[in-house]
Amino acid sequence: MKLILLLFFMLASFIGGAQQKNSTTFRQKSIILHRFLEQNHYLPLTWNDSTSSLLYKKWIESLDKEKVFFTQKDIAALEGYKYKLDDELLSKDISARLNFFSLSVSLLQYRLQMTDSIIKAVVAKPFDFSKTDNINWPYSSFADNEVEAAKRWQKYLKWQVLEFITDDVIDNGNVITEALPADFVKRETAAREKVKSKELAYIKNFLQTPKEFISDKEDDYLNAIAWCYDPHTSYMSIKEKKEFETKMSASEYTSGLDLEENEKGDLSINYLQPGGSAWRSGQLHTGDVLLKVSVNGKEKKVEDISKEELNSFLSGISEGDVEVTVKTAAGEIKTVKLIKEKISDEESVVKSYVLHGSKNIGYINLPGFYSRESESIRDEKDLTYDGCANDVSKEIVKLKKDTIVGLILDLRYNGGGSMWEAMQLAGIFIDIGPVASVKDKVGKVHFLKDPNRGTIYDGPLIILINGGSASASEFVSAVLQDYNRALIVGGVTYGKGTAQVVLPMDTNKISTDKYFEDYVKVTNQKFYRVNGSTTQWKGVIPDITMPDIYADDSFKEKGNLSALQPDNSKKGIYQPLPVLPVQLLINNSDKRIASDPYFKTINEFTRWITQYRTGRVVPLHWSGYAVSHKKNMDMLKLISEGEKTTSAIIVTNNQFDGQRIILSTIKSKEVNATYLEHVQNDKYINEAYQIMMDWIQK
Repeated sequence: MKLILLLFFMLASFIGGAQQKNSTTFRQKSIILHRFLEQNHYLPLTWNDSTSSLLYKKWIESLDKEKVFFTQKDIAALEGYKYKLDDELLSKDISARLNFFSLSVSLLQYRLQMTDSIIKAVVAKPFDFSKTDNINWPYSSFADNEVEAAKRWQKYLKWQVLEFITDDVIDNGNVITEALPADFVKRETAAREKVKSKELAYIKNFLQTPKEFISDKEDDYLNAIAWCYDPHTSYMSIKEKKEFETKMSASEYTSGLDLEENEKGDLSINYLQPGGSAWRSGQLHTGDVLLKVSVNGKEKKVEDISKEELNSFLSGISEGDVEVTVKTAAGEIKTVKLIKEKISDEESVVKSYVLHGSKNIGYINLPGFYSRESESIRDEKDLTYDGCANDVSKEIVKLKKDTIVGLILDLRYNGGGSMWEAMQLAGIFIDIGPVASVKDKVGKVHFLKDPNRGTIYDGPLIILINGGSASASEFVSAVLQDYNRALIVGGVTYGKGTAQVVLPMDTNKISTDKYFEDYVKVTNQKFYRVNGSTTQWKGVIPDITMPDIYADDSFKEKGNLSALQPDNSKKGIYQPLPVLPVQLLINNSDKRIASDPYFKTINEFTRWITQYRTGRVVPLHWSGYAVSHKKNMDMLKLISEGEKTTSAIIVTNNQFDGQRIILSTIKSKEVNATYLEHVQNDKYINEAYQIMMDWIQK
């Protein structure tokens, strides 16, 4: 305890009075948040040593996930609070609340300043890449002391310099070999300067504005408290709420994606505008890290572009082509061509295509569940919706004119959205009956029924899913599986069976006249399948399984320590259709997949990425790094080349859109051709087509 007090008073002078000014408000917010969650969360927590430990782990991880700032001495000072955070949170004495937060943030600021000095010292002179060296990444524990912390940073920065050099060599059209490049000294100097600039800028963002830093960390801590209830419950400032509810704008040209800095300071995609070029491409997903941007044949790395210049590349007042290079969560590097365009609210943002082979099969890709509602209607019961379900219906009507004998609905990477639209979409394919049930915090079960009698399409239907399919996409997949209405094909889904609502952070009766600064996205319901089981934690298990890059549990809901556990609910009264001939289709599909080099590569890649994410040894000498880099690139190359193999199908626009494309701009035609090629070369779509052929020809 003496060590804790000594550190606390020593560091208090470091942060000055900035934290003192906001401490009372922050502590009051923590009280209100706790009471709010007790009143509104589906499964309120019992705060005890167990939940205190959960909050402690989450907070330490959020402050130093990579274990490069804190030392064991810092952790020893903080660990005394590990089982006392519940006492802090529940204390009636406001002055006794959140001392752990104050100490942890003070320590982080101190370590950030120390790290700033370490980085400047380490990159001041060239690295020696001739001697055998390596880094074990990620670190499993914190550095023993300041000396070891400095050594860790030396290794980490050395690694980053190697990455910059190899990227630069490849960008200039050269091949990485075990021999040092002829101009290595020049490249190493340039790379060191870039690494220094990037890392110092990341730290400077915190240190130059301590007041904002503390404010951000206060919000983060409130978020950590909310996360303990479940991964989808979160605190929101008014600014974050507005961003969360931001709708797409038709007032300017845009490539259709929004970016934000992730915890490492990299720019990653955090939103795809429904109907936008990025959304329609089917190749970009939230979480992808932006590496490069190319406009008019001129390619620039993200670190070399100002935010203003980047915004002008991706949006603006005129049309234009842009290519973006991203790194996916699985480590794959891909380049996607986009077009800046205006998105009309009146235009259907869902597009359908025809797969031509021995038979015509319709194909629709739905990356997200969106809903448009009339803003002029105040009474909720009078709200009218026109979203993705209606758009899918329109596309099915178009596809019927192409005499399709089957339909593939692609929900891969679909992270969810409007549950109302999910109900509507499921209703397109079933006649009548319940589509799911929801249970509130008091255990009351309410069944959700198909909103509309009848169907738009009653032919053979395949739903494509994978580990990136979550929430509303799981809702639709589950109900169609339970009704035996569709074959579910692909990988096990994410496993999110909960619903959230955004409410003002108010523990009194909510007044519509009051202006609120704080909000909470809170889990208030669980939804269940009509057969009484749940998608929560377990996901939707496909009828026919295909290799999935996102199969690892670390990508799923169950990878979160605070995820709600699965349970069952009442079974609905419904009439499933006759059981589908699944086993025959499984046997045929398994044979094709087993003999397909691409799917063999996917299975190998899945094993590799699991090891890559959990722990690996990275060589820090040039020859060893070159060999390791080549192995990684070869693995990613196998994935990319597998997508370019000869397709068994030809893909075209439906007849209606085909006529419209003829009259469109050259740029629109190019983007359309690119997407047609992407669909045609997608091995999963090709296999889904073969499964459909087995089904209708049995």
